[in-house]
Amino acid sequence: DIINVDFEFFDPKELDFHAIKNLLNQYFASDAILFALSELSDLIVAQSNVGTTIKVNGVESDPYSLLTVLNMNQHLHHIHPTPVTSTEGASAPATQKPSQAMTQIRDYVFTKSKQNEGLHTKLKELLAAGSKKEVGLILSDRFINMPVETAPPMWRMLLEEVKWAVDEGLPFNFEYYLLMAPTYHEVAPKIDLDDEAPKPTKKKTKTAEPTTFFFHPEEEMLQQFAEFTQDFKLTTPPTVAESKNTFEDYGIAPARRMMLIHKTKIPEVVQLMANNSQW
Repeated sequence: DIINVDFEFFDPKELDFHAIKNLLNQYFASDAILFALSELSDLIVAQSNVGTTIKVNGVESDPYSLLTVLNMNQHLHHIHPTPVTSTEGASAPATQKPSQAMTQIRDYVFTKSKQNEGLHTKLKELLAAGSKKEVGLILSDRFINMPVETAPPMWRMLLEEVKWAVDEGLPFNFEYYLLMAPTYHEVAPKIDLDDEAPKPTKKKTKTAEPTTFFFHPEEEMLQQFAEFTQDFKLTTPPTVAESKNTFEDYGIAPARRMMLIHKTKIPEVVQLMANNSQW
């Protein structure tokens, strides 16, 4: 049977807060507990001029897909005025406080990039206070049954919105884009283990590195244009409740591939997405 579905594209809105937080929770998987996702969701819906959601039941329905970019440097160093109350109870001038969520993400990518000296050094340089080259954090996820054909127009719209924002003098003139793409590799499924199977010998044998697969095909294209890439494992072990999301019992181990892509490469990838006849 064929079911016709109309996909509608919208800017992120305040009413999408909880649905976006759920998508972020899915995006970060078991490591979601390491980040202030409520604040991160607030940052996304607050910049409605850049970012796209996909819905199927009108503007009031929950989004099934999200693609947006946040200025890491801005949220780390330049915004978030917080009122300060003096001991007498009177309001004092606001102070600049970095975003907790973005600080957590920065520390996370610093930790995960340590195995790649070039990437680690580059991120330290780009995200330092006073850096003249800013980094855009790409956040992209969707329901598992969303057609991949919806990805190219989302990326095209993101580039257009970033250009319009820069023309308006808004802080979206990124030198690099950072993405942590969800990946996985195959492992021996736990549910198929046989207690009577022969025990492995103590003799060490060389094994081939497992093949890495992407959950989102467009991100496999993006990694071909990345200046730096680094695979890493999730920090937090999955709980029983998360077992269906991690798939480990079924022979799939989730991971992430960090990519740092120069701004000049993104339009090439988006054009490649649009021209991919296999989708």
